[in-house]
Amino acid sequence: MTDQLQDRFSGHESFICRYGWLSKVHRAALEDPGILHNELKSMHTLGIGRNMVKSVLFWGVAAGVIQLEDTGEYRSGPLGRRLLGPDGWDKYLESLESMWLIHWWLVSNAKLAAWSEVFGDGRLRRFDRKALVDRLSVRGRDKARPLASSTLEQHAGILMQSYLKDERNNDDTSWCPLQDLSLLMQTVTDDGRVAFNVSNRQPLGLTERAFAVCLLDYVRRRGADQSNLSLADVSRGDYSPGAVLCLDELTVRRYLDELARGLLARCLRFNDTADTQTVVINLNNAPDDLILATEAEVLNA
Repeated sequence: MTDQLQDRFSGHESFICRYGWLSKVHRAALEDPGILHNELKSMHTLGIGRNMVKSVLFWGVAAGVIQLEDTGEYRSGPLGRRLLGPDGWDKYLESLESMWLIHWWLVSNAKLAAWSEVFGDGRLRRFDRKALVDRLSVRGRDKARPLASSTLEQHAGILMQSYLKDERNNDDTSWCPLQDLSLLMQTVTDDGRVAFNVSNRQPLGLTERAFAVCLLDYVRRRGADQSNLSLADVSRGDYSPGAVLCLDELTVRRYLDELARGLLARCLRFNDTADTQTVVINLNNAPDDLILATEAEVLNA
């Protein structure tokens, strides 16, 4: 479960995940699983500097595109196989569907503190920079070593740069594709402070297939092959599809209705009555291509 992992506040080397990085690092890992341990070769292969190599590795693992095996080699991760593998859905990561899945993995699996605070269990839907830094400071109190204020500031800034849509210059490689999800909006308060709101707009590009993957992954993380969930669990539970994908209950209900009649007809039942709304899911009957699993789990299946 996500809450068993320790919050992470650094590792990105102050770089956002830039356009093209994830597909590039996945391709490098496939071509030579050991190359990413060789700094000079990685710099040459990826065409970037030393600090950026560290950042690319960080984001590749955090996004589930690559994973570090017990052998010490980097291999294709759960999302890497699903999106970028031989039968991948989006080999160049061009679709919004892929960005929703990467967003899901970053929040539900990578345990990045700022992501958890805003999209996971913190529910910080409206904030300014100071409020986010203060909340991160609270999350970091259990660390063995106190976190420097500069670390908290930098980590908060990386979240905002990753999602806040900004005017782009001619260099298309300098922006983060997560910005296209339009999940974070910037406003100015009455007293002149810059504030940020998590968007409650209809989710552009969030397909039924992507929602199904997130829903099944959420159930899988709960540790049971079959789960009976309330609509509130799916809509508002910690690290639930509704919370992570920033959906209201009506939108979650619509996705559940459609999936119960379509993609997940064999494994999902949505009981929607005047008294109760229950989501019943049997993972054993779920389509294999909608389950995100590590390579070891795939080989042992």
